[in-house]
Amino acid sequence: MSTLRESLSIYREHLLKIVILGFTILLPVQVVLIVLSNYLYFYYGMADVLFMADWINGICVLISISVVSIPFIQLAKNTLTEKDTSLRSAYDAFMRLMFPVYMVSIGYVIAVSIGMVFLVIPGIIISVLFFAFPFVFVIEEATWKESIKKALAFGKSHFLSLFLTIFLFTLMEWFISMVSMFVTNLLTESYFIILSVNFLASVFYFPIMYFFLTVKYLDWIGEGKSAV
Repeated sequence: MSTLRESLSIYREHLLKIVILGFTILLPVQVVLIVLSNYLYFYYGMADVLFMADWINGICVLISISVVSIPFIQLAKNTLTEKDTSLRSAYDAFMRLMFPVYMVSIGYVIAVSIGMVFLVIPGIIISVLFFAFPFVFVIEEATWKESIKKALAFGKSHFLSLFLTIFLFTLMEWFISMVSMFVTNLLTESYFIILSVNFLASVFYFPIMYFFLTVKYLDWIGEGKSAV
């Protein structure tokens, strides 16, 4: 519970910064994902191979989750280690680490995809074991190789909590999306407004997951407040 309390404390302290980062980083990425998703489902729907659209869309979502996490991890890290918590620091981390995180995430999603082919469970295990690699990049400023090794070590030692965190936040995302879509549909049929409401919801719940896992990782390496 202390991890969640610390995460919510960071959230309350930096709410305005979270909104700004959401509109400047999350929004553009989500717009690209929506356009790509619509194209994929239209194209592969015409060919009656919708599973291909599901697969490619899933890959893009996993990559985006890794990349957009960077500024939020940096913000949480700097807050907990009492360093610069300005937006400039968050944007600087995003610009510096966007490419290496993107490149490693490609290998990550390929491994997850291959695992999914073998009865799904191996893919889920791989996704959990290496999920924390962006946190290693940002928090420890590690190399590509070190980020993979340390993410695996963290994944092994926190497998159950990582799995439950990912599962619960995925469930929360689905629930919020369904509720917001249902309520919005009662008020309007505008596709743009429905998407806007879903986006606004994501701006507020994604950072909590990033903050939560940042707190856990800092505690694991002995730099978090709980470890002091």
